[in-house]
Amino acid sequence: MAPSRFAMAAAATAAVGFINVATTHAAAFLAPSAAVARPSAVGTTQTGESASSQGWGATVAAVTVGAHVGLVVAASYGRRSVARRAESTPATTYMESAADERLFEQVYLDYATEYLKGPMYHNDLKVQGFLPEYPGDPMFKQGKMTSNVVGNLKTFSSNELAFFAVLFFAIGLYGTLMFWWFDPQFLRADLTGQINPSYVIEALFLPVSFFMHIACYIQRKNGK
Repeated sequence: MAPSRFAMAAAATAAVGFINVATTHAAAFLAPSAAVARPSAVGTTQTGESASSQGWGATVAAVTVGAHVGLVVAASYGRRSVARRAESTPATTYMESAADERLFEQVYLDYATEYLKGPMYHNDLKVQGFLPEYPGDPMFKQGKMTSNVVGNLKTFSSNELAFFAVLFFAIGLYGTLMFWWFDPQFLRADLTGQINPSYVIEALFLPVSFFMHIACYIQRKNGK
């Protein structure tokens, strides 16, 4: 991994500082008379200490300036790196999922239902009767009949409606056969003046089974 610019700047600053310190102490070592000439010469000793203090001050200043320069360079390099990564990252396109599509349809249906219920939507067909569809309970959706067509039977499943269709068909067929052929009621009425009312009631289940069959078909088409 290549060293960062911040590390390079810090290393360069430290090198400059150490070179400065080394130069100062090397001069003092090679020319000791400049640093410690004579014990009795107070002025010369003070001059050497002042020069040493100035050397350390220059080193600290160089290190401080180099650190700030390194921070500035590192921050600038980081911003450029982030910008390059953002440019190199390809933009992903949004793909609508089935869950998002169902959520949109449900939200749109709820909004349209509440709007149709309110007074802002006016139509002459918004009167009591069978012709206008009640808001939120459409009879047809996308050209297909909904479960609202079967009225109160929309809460029943297709299996339940199939069971009732077969049951009512059997009851109605039994009553019809008994009324007309196996126990003729008109002949019995001529002889006794009475008929069996249970056959009449049972025969009425035959047309009811037909509507149960239609309701079963509609619920099955709607996946219920």
